[in-house]
Amino acid sequence: MSVNGIWSSEIQGPYGWESIGTTFLKDGRLTGGGPNHYSIGTYQESDDGSVTFHIDITQFGKKRTLFGIKRAYIPVIVKVSRKGDRMRGEATLPGQNKYAVQVRYKRRADLPK
Repeated sequence: MSVNGIWSSEIQGPYGWESIGTTFLKDGRLTGGGPNHYSIGTYQESDDGSVTFHIDITQFGKKRTLFGIKRAYIPVIVKVSRKGDRMRGEATLPGQNKYAVQVRYKRRADLPK
């Protein structure tokens, strides 16, 4: 089953899981956003149920510190395992694993036709 669809996304913060936005996945392309950012990127599904995302996050308004840095543009690699309508894994900066952030996604709906 393809991951195409509408997914909610969360990150593990110091006080638990925080909702960060909505992600739209369609045929290897990713778009999404939240109150202070938008994301574009690509993804690749593997036969074992894992998914790898390459995401460019652009923050505007109130910027938050991610991966030990605070800046408007952040390229991110996310590797998750999928189980049904849920995905869970970690996000890192390309070439760095020092500040990995735990992430999870929940499928909310199919894409409109």
